[in-house]
Amino acid sequence: CHCAPSNQSNSTMTRRATLISAAAALAATTTNNAALGFAPAPSLGTLKKHHANASFSARTSAFMSADASADAQTTDLVALSSNPSLNLTPEGYGFSSPIGRIMKSRGGLGYYKARASDSVVAVMEGINSGDDKTDVALVFDGDALLGIFTDTDYIRLANEQAGTRSEEESATFMAAPISNFITPAPDLICVEESNTASQAVAIMTANNVRHTLLVDACGPNFGYRENSVVEGVVSMQDLLKVIQSDERLSFDKLSRKFPGLADKPIEQMRQEMRSRANALANNDETSKRDIIRAVTAVLSLGSVAVFASHSAWLSSHSELAMIGIFVLGYIGIIFEEVFEFNKAAVALLMSTGLWVTYADFYGGSSGLASASVLDQLKEQLAEVSDICFFLLAASTIVEVVDAHQGFKVVTNLITTKSKKGLFWVIGFLTFFLSAILNNLTVTIVMVSLLRKLIPGDDDRRLFGAMVVVAANAGGVWTPIGDVTTTMLWINNQLSTVPTVTQLFLPSLVCLVGSLAFLVNQVEEDSSLAESSLPPPSELATRGQVVFWAGIACLLAVPIFSELTGLPPYLAMLTGLGAMWTLTDVIHMGEDDE
Repeated sequence: CHCAPSNQSNSTMTRRATLISAAAALAATTTNNAALGFAPAPSLGTLKKHHANASFSARTSAFMSADASADAQTTDLVALSSNPSLNLTPEGYGFSSPIGRIMKSRGGLGYYKARASDSVVAVMEGINSGDDKTDVALVFDGDALLGIFTDTDYIRLANEQAGTRSEEESATFMAAPISNFITPAPDLICVEESNTASQAVAIMTANNVRHTLLVDACGPNFGYRENSVVEGVVSMQDLLKVIQSDERLSFDKLSRKFPGLADKPIEQMRQEMRSRANALANNDETSKRDIIRAVTAVLSLGSVAVFASHSAWLSSHSELAMIGIFVLGYIGIIFEEVFEFNKAAVALLMSTGLWVTYADFYGGSSGLASASVLDQLKEQLAEVSDICFFLLAASTIVEVVDAHQGFKVVTNLITTKSKKGLFWVIGFLTFFLSAILNNLTVTIVMVSLLRKLIPGDDDRRLFGAMVVVAANAGGVWTPIGDVTTTMLWINNQLSTVPTVTQLFLPSLVCLVGSLAFLVNQVEEDSSLAESSLPPPSELATRGQVVFWAGIACLLAVPIFSELTGLPPYLAMLTGLGAMWTLTDVIHMGEDDE
């Protein structure tokens, strides 16, 4: 009931009314409109003068007649009654259609009737399954109207529901009485059957709503009175459907009598759109993007042509070509924000280009990859697969723990109301979790937690910077804490025990020094009391089992590799298999959901 129509809809509707009025004026220069049922149209000069005297109402976002009264400015979208010849449609149609005709054209009451005690899910089902094709519900307590439930009220409900921490808590929202989430009756606006479509659109626009009640008698300022009798609900969509249909039929009738008339306002609109598009594109930012895209297209086509033609230059300068591909690729990765190319796509193209150049043109190649090149490609694929399988398995274990609310074991321990105290707690928590779970994963988990813990945007940015620093410091001192360290470990470039013993202290010093510097920028206040994080709730036993099992699987990876001599990714896949089996046992006999 209280969703504002877009500015684009308002401007389009006003422009349509202006164009149609212009069409009527043009027609009047050659003939009389009496045969069509219209009053004589003004001359083109009179029409221009009328628009020159028009003013713009900020409240209704529409053109108003300059000599209209204050009351008329709040109830008329277009000045329809001052000069009937400006209206292409006859009186009683289009913008001058009475609300009664709008409702009759629509059919039904325009709403689903709900009781105050009905649940949210029951009301939503009633709205969707009703024959009235409506999207709102009026909520009554007996015969008394309590309020309205619209898509805006549902969005507010969904936002509150998104802040829940468990499925059970989320389900309570859908089972709650609908009366908890309605827009109350005193806040509603209304119209009467005698009001016109133009007035209804202006009323809804002025109040930033998309639905209005149709009652026997409105209160002051089109408000709802307690003793008013509700006769239906009118939506902006209902109004525009009838208005546009009437305008189209009337304009088609006029166009058939005067061939070529329809092309003039349409062509004018097209020219306006072209001019507007050109004006929007005439700026430095757009010009820069166009130049970048043009250069990129030329380079891409040129590269494809050179490779496809098996150019002799490429064979004799293969080293230079590979250097160029590498440099261009890294430029694309570094300036991702400027070029607006995904760096993963650029990296893939760079890798493919390097391999094709090396295989088909390097070292006097005949144009086809040799057996030795294919063997090298298989070796590289094996190395890349090691890290990919390792990270996929580790991320899946973390996701399984999160799906079972396992991280509540940690978050339930955060009870401080001091911002500086919380700063240190989050920092050390991120530091040690990153060493076990991978710093990128922990950063994502902790940032999502900060969105609920820290209400202020400035504080949240500072805490987020601290999380990034702590995650990077914590990921350094274990083989599984950082992607780079993990790659070195998988390739046997470092070993587990020396990494932990030699890097733990420097990493800890880095963390403490950074936190000590950043904490001075934290200002103590009572904002933590505004946190949307619900009070700590006891974690189910199965959640605790999954959490500790996941931690054990991650910690066991280095031990497994040291004892068996097998690659670390195989140890991580073994842990994933163990977690999968454990969760299957926990949920044995339960529904899939």
